[in-house]
Amino acid sequence: MGKSARNAEYTKEYNRKMFLRLLRSKPMSRAEIARQMGLTRSAASLIADELLEAGIIAESSTCETQRGRTPVPLVLRADAGCAVGVYLNRDGCTIGAVDFAGGVFAKRRIRLESGAPDGLNALAEEIKAIIRETNLPREKIIGVGVSAPGPLDGERGMIINPPRFDLWHNTEITGILSSALDLPVYLENNATSLAQYNLDKPEANGSRNFLLLLVDSGVGSGIIADGQALKGAGSFTGELGHVTINYRGKKCACGNRGCLEAYAAIPNLLEGTRFESWKQVTDESDNESDARDLIKLEAEYLASGIASMANVISIDTVLLAGDLLYGSEKLIPAMEKGINSRILRRNSIPVRVLPSCAGEDVNVKSAADIVFERYLAV
Repeated sequence: MGKSARNAEYTKEYNRKMFLRLLRSKPMSRAEIARQMGLTRSAASLIADELLEAGIIAESSTCETQRGRTPVPLVLRADAGCAVGVYLNRDGCTIGAVDFAGGVFAKRRIRLESGAPDGLNALAEEIKAIIRETNLPREKIIGVGVSAPGPLDGERGMIINPPRFDLWHNTEITGILSSALDLPVYLENNATSLAQYNLDKPEANGSRNFLLLLVDSGVGSGIIADGQALKGAGSFTGELGHVTINYRGKKCACGNRGCLEAYAAIPNLLEGTRFESWKQVTDESDNESDARDLIKLEAEYLASGIASMANVISIDTVLLAGDLLYGSEKLIPAMEKGINSRILRRNSIPVRVLPSCAGEDVNVKSAADIVFERYLAV
């Protein structure tokens, strides 16, 4: 095959994938896609016709305009394919089948009482059961995305040594699952997968440089820099939870002292108080001073760690995820004040704090999105 033929083939595949990526964000007309991709209307229509014939997209209802023209929105077909998302954390595991259009049509939550090999075998069987529930032809199952606490090595598909996740330490999860399922399996840090999922969503408010902060039983973080997930060697991403905020402080589960997670993870924050959950704290904060004090304390802890990160990597937005989504409006003002009083560029580019995408399925959708991102990589 000549060089020009290879270039033409690459360009065709690039345009096809970019077309689908745009439709994953929202329905669009041929003209709108042509404008965003820098193509002629005829070139965009040619791609659309090929995808319509392949059964990957469909034409939706038309939209009336002031000029009376009726552009036809194109949408992804839910039955064009699906990915399985596995959200694995310290509290359990959620598995779901997510279609190309972002809908969840099969889901289950399980507890894995052991790590490899028994836990992985059990996980593989649950994934197989989910796949059977989809009733889709096998060739339409694109792959499996696993999101898990870090640190992990995404390139090798290995969970390394997340604190309080001992059963899964040094587990090469993707290779074992891929062999058992005969499908591609990808591994990503759960905070990074959530950050990628929030990119281009309305919740990110247009930001291309943000930190997603995932706080529950731990403190995780995913960083988007110039519209791309920030990763280092082995796909290792920033572990904000293990930034030191007090070098003589409490012992952290990771073995170090004074880590942000040792103070700001919800169980650690509530230790020694009368509160059993972050929800209880926020619900009682209107009337109880000790609840308000805990919100202020959490804001101070988080602001200290985030400011250290923001002074190294330029971000303009923090998206809250996990337990902190509940009642976030009570936490955000104190967090913004604490962050912007500490960062060096406080007078030029202040940092906003916003809630991330919500919903009970967001974790499994973000895990499945690991697969779609790989499948539509351009």
